[in-house]
Amino acid sequence: SDDAPSASASASASPEADLTAPDGYAKALSTMWGLAPVPCTQHEQQLIDLDDGTSRTEDENNGAVQEPGGAELLYWPDTCTGLGDYQLRALPNTRVGLLRVDAPKSFDSCRAAAGTGFGALAMSERNDREDRGFVEGAALCSVTDKGTVAMAVIEHISGSAVDDISVSGPLYVWAAAP
Repeated sequence: SDDAPSASASASASPEADLTAPDGYAKALSTMWGLAPVPCTQHEQQLIDLDDGTSRTEDENNGAVQEPGGAELLYWPDTCTGLGDYQLRALPNTRVGLLRVDAPKSFDSCRAAAGTGFGALAMSERNDREDRGFVEGAALCSVTDKGTVAMAVIEHISGSAVDDISVSGPLYVWAAAP
């Protein structure tokens, strides 16, 4: 089945992470994160806070955010055509970047990747996702507004060009030590 390669890639994605905390940071906390589209007729967009993986919705406004509230990512429907049309981008004034699938999954590489930027990505366009490196085994990295280094591993992507894409995976968070 088509699920078998994905399952084996997922199984190998997480154990490769080096969760060693450098001086000045607490031991990495592990939780989950995800993107889950709602029907565009609900006129909602999802904001994701990488400090802890929480997400919340607000009224959709063509990708504009009313209340960022510490979120780093925005997942919103670009149009409401009945086809997959969700976009993902980093919010303004955040440090978010993509850690490529072949890069070490570690604090240092994630912190460095966070400074590379992450512009809008049409999630239903598989070729665009793959060209940009948004694939299973890669990670979105951020240095958050709280100084936390967060690594959101892309463990599972489901959906296609005709429906909206869901993404999930482990989230590793290194908080600055008190």
